[in-house]
Amino acid sequence: MDRLDILNTIIKRHNFQSYLEIGVFGGYTFNNILCQHKVGVDPDKNSAANIFLTSDEFFEQNQETFDLIFIDGLHHADQVKKDIENSLKVLNNGGFIVCHDMNPHSEIIQRVPRQSSEWTGDCWKAWVQLRASRDDLSMQVIDRDYGCGVIFRGQQELINIDCELSYENLDKNRKYWLNLITMQQFLDIFLRN
Repeated sequence: MDRLDILNTIIKRHNFQSYLEIGVFGGYTFNNILCQHKVGVDPDKNSAANIFLTSDEFFEQNQETFDLIFIDGLHHADQVKKDIENSLKVLNNGGFIVCHDMNPHSEIIQRVPRQSSEWTGDCWKAWVQLRASRDDLSMQVIDRDYGCGVIFRGQQELINIDCELSYENLDKNRKYWLNLITMQQFLDIFLRN
């Protein structure tokens, strides 16, 4: 299962009707999402998006709410954090946010600026910061497809970060910081209701 399978499984299981994607690029995910209403946001006019704005510009003028939001835009921690916080403002009750690239498997692919063809950026830092500060959310990273982080309104015990947010420390604290789960755990936890 990859991100598309995860998203479509959530949509089908919860009968979601509205979907927002931040960072559409070539459209692999956006074009194959099985949802009635889809909004794709990307500033690149050559992307497969249907709205050509930065995510900040989109959220400033957006009046819609969504059942499922997929964040795969600018892979910089500060922007990912803003995208998550803005998404929470337009997330319907019972909705989910899924963030791609939360579990980089090597140090080089998470470097900012980009230094390799394979790239997750440092998105994981935004994730860890929110796990340490937002007890009103439930956050788990599925250990698939560079890490698919699932967020919904709920509760979580805040994590304690007592060291620098470096890749070396991520590697030492990966399971704890990310709240890393398997695909089977995802299916058991998120799809049982």
